[in-house]
Amino acid sequence: MRRLHIARRTFSSHHKQPFALPPPKLISTSHLLDEERVPWYEENRFYPAKPGEVLAERFQILVKIGYGSSSTTWLARDMRKMYVTVTILSLACVLKITSDFSDGEFVAALKINNCEGAVSERELEIEKHIAKSGSSHGGRALLRTHLEYFEVEGPRGKHLCLAYPPMREPLWRFQRRFEDSVIPFPLLKVYLLVLLKALDCLHTACGVVHSGKYFIFELNDFHIMMPFEDGEVLSGFLNQRLEKPAEYKIDAVGRHVFRHDSDFGDLRPSWMSMTPHIVDFGSSLQLHGETGRGLFPIQPNHYRAPEVTLGFPWNRSADIWSLGTLIWDMAQDTELFQQAQDSNGNYDSKAHLAEMIALLGPPPPGFIEASHSTLLLKWPQKIKIYGGELCENAMEMFGGPFFDDDGKFLHEHLIPDRKIEDTLPLLEEKDRTELLSFAKKMLTWDPEARATARELLEHPFLKLE
Repeated sequence: MRRLHIARRTFSSHHKQPFALPPPKLISTSHLLDEERVPWYEENRFYPAKPGEVLAERFQILVKIGYGSSSTTWLARDMRKMYVTVTILSLACVLKITSDFSDGEFVAALKINNCEGAVSERELEIEKHIAKSGSSHGGRALLRTHLEYFEVEGPRGKHLCLAYPPMREPLWRFQRRFEDSVIPFPLLKVYLLVLLKALDCLHTACGVVHSGKYFIFELNDFHIMMPFEDGEVLSGFLNQRLEKPAEYKIDAVGRHVFRHDSDFGDLRPSWMSMTPHIVDFGSSLQLHGETGRGLFPIQPNHYRAPEVTLGFPWNRSADIWSLGTLIWDMAQDTELFQQAQDSNGNYDSKAHLAEMIALLGPPPPGFIEASHSTLLLKWPQKIKIYGGELCENAMEMFGGPFFDDDGKFLHEHLIPDRKIEDTLPLLEEKDRTELLSFAKKMLTWDPEARATARELLEHPFLKLE
């Protein structure tokens, strides 16, 4: 990881010349495109990147492959011919494009953040911390952090750019390649083992919680990426995409909005070597010491841990809950908690807690008793919800109280007739029993009773035959 210091001179003699790309193709402005569809979109905050543009006298922008509420991501050619080395478990591979694309071209995924973005600055600092603190841990290679960073000047201010090893696709898209869109059981075990090794590094070596700063982000299958099985995939993709014009529209302020393209085609036979990586640390939080806690709302609706809804200070165990619920996405292609949102997509805390009671049993009495006061704990700062209202504690955001003074749930009519044993119908009975024994260690009401990543790595379920 290095910061690029941009000099006024050109780079050394091996510095390459930019590719000549075909002129982009203008399309209709009648429909919203890519980041324009993201909530809270502000066009003036995005950098007006264009294919063919060279940033930092080094990275030539080629193809847009992603976007979000605060950034766009592009494949960029490294004109300094620098090797991008990625360590996968105990294996080191060099991401070098050597097919028809060109002899010895090198490509990075370049994330261009919005100007004046506090999230991007925090992401940079957290990733620096992870790279330093986790360097000797076996799970470090499974946490994708930036290789280089620099700033570019845009019309409205400076934009932080982070260069990463390119990844093929998010886990949710990868699993669509399997029958019934579920990950085969033997692979599920391997992926859970890998993800727990990554979380153990993040939690124990780095003291970082992935679910950390904003309640719309957390550890889910959007923040787990699968790498390329080999460099030929990226080579073939670029050969095809660079022959046709990029499509774009011009928005109301004159900014060019390009259409992204992240379809890298069918898997090659070497796909079995692919292992998931945890990415996107812009909303992560570093906790100090074993007793460090966060106190503000985190996690998307379906993955929200009970301590968050009830206003408890939370720690690394919130990530364990997230991964525990994610098991159902991977093994069944469905959410474990199906009542977490109402028909309008709004969080339904009462129904979510009712479903937890149905699947996990009632919470411990002490946990219920403490929730009467934790719901009123003031957050460090007020949080604006989608309707624009400012909330300063969990009760204002999520409602409550949910239990009476005797510990009885106040919304028993919402408790569904479901058992957790019936939520994995696609698995054989033996596999289902083993998986539930494992998952129940992750899905406890009391976060202090939840197993750590390191403890889960020792569970018999993960002993690969």
